[in-house]
Amino acid sequence: MIIAIDGPAGTGKSTVAKGVAKKLGFTYFDTGAMYRSAAWWLNNQGIDLEDADLVVREIPKFAYEIKTEADGGKKYFAGGVDVSHAIRTPEISTLASKIATYPDVRKALVKIQRAYAQSVDAVCEGRDMGTVVFPQAEVKIYLMASPETRAERRYRELLMKFPDASDTFSYEQVLNDVRQRDHQDMTRSVSPLKQAPDAVLIDTSDLTATQVIEKIAAIAQSKKKRTAMRCSYGFVLALARLYLKLFFRLKIYGVRHFRPGSAIIAANHASYLDPPVVSVSCPEEVHFLAKESLFKAPLFGWLIRYLNSHPVSRETADASTFKLIIGLLKSGHKVILFPEGGRTKDGSLQPIERGLPFLMMKAKCRIQPVYVKGTWDAWPPGKNLPKLFGKITCVFGSPIEWEDFEYFDKRDAEQRIMDRMGESLRALKQWLEDGANGDPP
Repeated sequence: MIIAIDGPAGTGKSTVAKGVAKKLGFTYFDTGAMYRSAAWWLNNQGIDLEDADLVVREIPKFAYEIKTEADGGKKYFAGGVDVSHAIRTPEISTLASKIATYPDVRKALVKIQRAYAQSVDAVCEGRDMGTVVFPQAEVKIYLMASPETRAERRYRELLMKFPDASDTFSYEQVLNDVRQRDHQDMTRSVSPLKQAPDAVLIDTSDLTATQVIEKIAAIAQSKKKRTAMRCSYGFVLALARLYLKLFFRLKIYGVRHFRPGSAIIAANHASYLDPPVVSVSCPEEVHFLAKESLFKAPLFGWLIRYLNSHPVSRETADASTFKLIIGLLKSGHKVILFPEGGRTKDGSLQPIERGLPFLMMKAKCRIQPVYVKGTWDAWPPGKNLPKLFGKITCVFGSPIEWEDFEYFDKRDAEQRIMDRMGESLRALKQWLEDGANGDPP
């Protein structure tokens, strides 16, 4: 689970994010520290941060590292230098806000953020966590407080951190800085600070940090309960998996490739057995579409209904189907799709259709490639019932991230996604034919 906490300076994002992470046992990621570290590093290199072209040329050289201490505290390193304290000055704060306005800088640093939170439960705080960096975060929070309240907090913080330099700043100066920072963050052309439509707004003006932490923790725990696997689903899943293992010797590989959050589970399509096979092979609840007629089969229809199948009529418009899928994905679910468009006639892999990249980019989610072998032999086209005692294998490959394509032209991105998906299925097929040694690609 990813908890994205956004809001202007001085709303207590860092304190609250750390507290939430500690309470829930999540990993804390301070996005502001990353931007501050980048600003410190660039400034330390003698680079003029007003020169956007120069900053963009140098930012790929920025090496950033986070080290967790024994007590759970974080140390931040820029270019191998511990900058944990150096990045907390007003000067670095202003410089960080400056470089955050450069699109290519944000692209480079967003990749670091996404990579860090890819496979862990994380609390990420910043100014565009819920709108840009993690649009599919399960929990989105937007913290707010009046400029005066935030300036007072920041002023007290500076007095505590730099008591010997108290004559170099004043409350009025801090208030002015807060207002300028708000204006700059909210009006920048790239990733401006704003509340995500599905974010929960919390005004911290009259709340303690502990109260805010409790509110967010309760929201996250409630969300986790709602997304946990239902007992009925788990029971049917266990029965279906046992059935497939007994009668079709089902083998599953590559489950470790699963990541938190929404995803399109994209598999080759050879048989009516593919949806339930992929469903029971997944380690969490998933959704898939099925023809209305399949729900009329006495046992099979009951099974797919409990495995989160959604009936689709041939008369239903593509737009309605896409809307259903996008809605499920944006709600944080995983949806099984068969991007070849239809079942193969001979068991071979088919070309990928354009609907897959459209859904991926629209929902801003990853693709989880899956190669299924043996279902065509077990239930080939034209047969009313499957043949028992076959052998079926389900292989999950490395996820395909939408972020890898978000900056390409639309048509170019679509073709690249289709090519990547086709390559992934072929690689999984080859891996299986070569003996299934090691982890699937």
